[in-house]
Amino acid sequence: MEKSQGGLPDPNALARVGRAALIIAVLWLVSSQGYYMLVAQLGLENGYDGAPVLFTAYYLGWAALSLWLFRGLFTEALSHRTAAREGLVMLPILAGFALFVVYVLPLLPSVSKLRAPSEAPDFMFASAWYYLPKSADILFQQVLAAGLILTAARAGFGLMRIAIGMALAFGGFHLLLAFDGYTPTYVTRFTLSATAFGALLPYLYLRVNNGFRWAYSLHWGFYALDATLTHFLLAAPPWAQS
Repeated sequence: MEKSQGGLPDPNALARVGRAALIIAVLWLVSSQGYYMLVAQLGLENGYDGAPVLFTAYYLGWAALSLWLFRGLFTEALSHRTAAREGLVMLPILAGFALFVVYVLPLLPSVSKLRAPSEAPDFMFASAWYYLPKSADILFQQVLAAGLILTAARAGFGLMRIAIGMALAFGGFHLLLAFDGYTPTYVTRFTLSATAFGALLPYLYLRVNNGFRWAYSLHWGFYALDATLTHFLLAAPPWAQS
């Protein structure tokens, strides 16, 4: 990491990372609050399921804004040819996820309302359409994560420092689920998972070739795995199926 005289961290490097973190926090919080405002305005119980095309466009718009704000970092890391190649490689990956929600998800046992928490997460009773805007939401989150990681790396922070910072940031943001009425078990599970994933992200983006496709696939795959386990663990008990 860049050092100032006396061996202390360079204030300019800290300022660059702090500015990026502030921008990312604002984007995340405003986009989240905007989502809930739109859901309330439209009178929807589940925005992703109720208006999938609208909220796909909504999160694609936020992802585009984030890309523009951090365009210097991404254009430095990716050429137009590399970006186009990554986009083509992502198509079969996205197709695989689409096959999961269209053909596998309907085969899973239905989540029982007897076993589901009183404030059940949207995905527990969601249709395949839920995962269309979710895919755009994951893209938005990965753009934010990449922006912060690349900013910190450019400022001279080491991989371990970035990993610790991302673990705290990614996990900390998921603690906000507690203010949305979710159960402590749900908040704890997602916060711990997000913390571990946040610690892994810098390694994927800075040390692994094609890190974005790995980061995006693991992020999406977590929701697929969590949905699968949830459907089995919270299926209707035998005595309730008769």
